[in-house]
Amino acid sequence: MKKIERYFYPAIFTYEPGQEISVTFPDLDIATSGVDADDALISARELLGCVLYGLEEDGEKIPKPTPLQKVNTSGNEYAVLIDVYMPSVRSAKKQIYKPYTHTSGLT
Repeated sequence: MKKIERYFYPAIFTYEPGQEISVTFPDLDIATSGVDADDALISARELLGCVLYGLEEDGEKIPKPTPLQKVNTSGNEYAVLIDVYMPSVRSAKKQIYKPYTHTSGLT
């Protein structure tokens, strides 16, 4: 079965005075934060990639994303569509989790 190359999920960015920007993905029940908008976006994309990779690897069902226009927000919240390019995530994860083999020549 061919794996999906790019996922798009809505995230809710919540702004509170004097606090980091919180980012939640309502469809996945996960959250992260960032010190500013750029940091929050990067953190959101990294979290989304890690979680979706884990679901793929575990054979879990990946929830269908809610359309952005159907995401409910309040006054200090903004819905943002976050994408993640999975071939890059999968490649990086395989490099990180590559099994260690000892090849120093010792016998």
